[in-house]
Amino acid sequence: MKIIKHSYKKRGTMEFVYSKFPQSRVILYPIKNYYFVRTVKWHLKDPVVTRADLEEMELLSNELLGTIEFYKKRKNYKEDSEETNLC
Repeated sequence: MKIIKHSYKKRGTMEFVYSKFPQSRVILYPIKNYYFVRTVKWHLKDPVVTRADLEEMELLSNELLGTIEFYKKRKNYKEDSEETNLC
């Protein structure tokens, strides 16, 4: 998945369009020093958005905005290697 377009909105929110969901708009909201998906304005022509898709959107967006280190320090973030060790 890639970011097609992004724009700044009111109160620090940002709107993104991703290649996997070209008709849907994703609103990310700032919390502390990183951004998380708040709303997906989903379009019927796009596939259903899964939790894994939301996490990938957050990773891509925070990487673009330079807040990826703060995102990785959040409480619920797990590296792929950590998840495989738990199984």
